[in-house]
Amino acid sequence: MSRRHVKGFTIIELMVVVAVIAVLVSIAAPAMQDYLDRQRLITQARAIQSLAQFARSEAIKHSSSADASLKKIAMSVNPGASGTTWYVGLSNGTACTDDTSCVINESGSTVSHHVSYSECSGCTTMTAPSPGTPLLLVFDLRGIISGSTVQKTVTLQSPLGRQLTLEINALGRISICSPSGSPTFVNGFPTCT
Repeated sequence: MSRRHVKGFTIIELMVVVAVIAVLVSIAAPAMQDYLDRQRLITQARAIQSLAQFARSEAIKHSSSADASLKKIAMSVNPGASGTTWYVGLSNGTACTDDTSCVINESGSTVSHHVSYSECSGCTTMTAPSPGTPLLLVFDLRGIISGSTVQKTVTLQSPLGRQLTLEINALGRISICSPSGSPTFVNGFPTCT
């Protein structure tokens, strides 16, 4: 009588494979969490940077407009009461607070331009300006912040404590930097001055 060779895995082989996978996942999970935390923070900081650059370019673009209300673009930064319900939006020259008031005139149509915490709820909190203290930046027809001679900052913080700061100087130059310090520093960005 011949023995037939049975194909397949033994229970011990399957247990070894499951154990190896468990070890690899336990090693990779913290690195993946760290990566996602950092990428969400970077994405939201760059979205605000793009919004500020758009505000500046729109103010310059409308410099020849006959309508004086179009010649200035305001960027409202509202950190919310606790910093977790932050909102950044654009409007024609005045402060705005929500989707309906954060609109600018583009070729005769009103278009909403904003970035908020709700796009990635729980990803970041806004630590500067301080919670409950809104900031209004008005770009004039030269792309310069009206009535300001000091640099303005907007700082976002991730759930793991990393921070990125947008620095907007009086001349309208917009940059992203990372505050120095071990848990807050984000690689790939210059250290804030």
